[in-house]
Amino acid sequence: MKLPVTRQGFIQLLLISIGLVILAYFISQSGIIGNLWVITTINIPLLILAFALSLANIGSKVYRWRYLSKYYYQKISWYDASLVSISSLFFANITPGKVGDLYKAYFMKRRYNVQFLDGVSMLFYERFFELTILFLIAAGIVMIQLKAITVIALEFTLLILILLLVFYYKADFFMGLAEKVLIKLPLERKEQNLNLRIRKMPFSNIAIVFLITLISLVLEFIRLWCVALAFGFLLNPIQLSVFMSLAFIIGLVSQIPLGVGAMEGSLNYFITSMGVPSATAIAIVLVDRTISMYFALVLGFIFSKFSLDALKDAMSI
Repeated sequence: MKLPVTRQGFIQLLLISIGLVILAYFISQSGIIGNLWVITTINIPLLILAFALSLANIGSKVYRWRYLSKYYYQKISWYDASLVSISSLFFANITPGKVGDLYKAYFMKRRYNVQFLDGVSMLFYERFFELTILFLIAAGIVMIQLKAITVIALEFTLLILILLLVFYYKADFFMGLAEKVLIKLPLERKEQNLNLRIRKMPFSNIAIVFLITLISLVLEFIRLWCVALAFGFLLNPIQLSVFMSLAFIIGLVSQIPLGVGAMEGSLNYFITSMGVPSATAIAIVLVDRTISMYFALVLGFIFSKFSLDALKDAMSI
């Protein structure tokens, strides 16, 4: 029996295919296939350091979710914070626009009976600050090189930030409209005390979440710098951070899961523009993505099994 292919599944498969084609193009054009010896030149101790920074970055995300959970009156263990945070690295990165990150809100709802919108609020603070920091750093491209694709990426990110800000400050208005609609639905009529208000955090807590997010991204920048250094290239860390931020944004704009192809291709182009040979540049990008995003994806897949089992146990009680 042939299983039907959903529209969402087809779009996701199409986006991933496009990303893989882009990645294959940059790999073929870089010349690394005929210069695989480049990989053997990597400095192992520096590679181990870069991998440790990748683990530290994941740890910062776990701590951030635990901190946010505590503010929303649900203190969770380090184990559960790790389950939900690392699992989301899988669910978020296999879906366009990282919509799979909503698994965090779902997990908190099922395991701790936290209101789904409280979980969404927590996600809002994570994503908003990540986008804000990436945009501010990527804006430094103006002082380096400004081309059409960079302008489009920055404008798209700025638009998202503006929409998120409007939604945040007018959240009660939008949630009020949604509540009037949902209360009329048969499935929601039984919820007499339906409350769709997003609880906002005070500035002191917002500042801490912002700081944790900044540390998380700084760890990402240092990791890439260490990988480049492991290949023997001492690159300008500020310029490299600007390019990496822009590559992140381009990957997000592409809507391709994991940003496959879009992020690798753009980052390879930027690193090459810093004077690194194309074969080495793509090697740097592939190694960095392997010990960060692809490693996180595999780790998230493993943790997702445990987190789903934890949800089953919670629902059976």
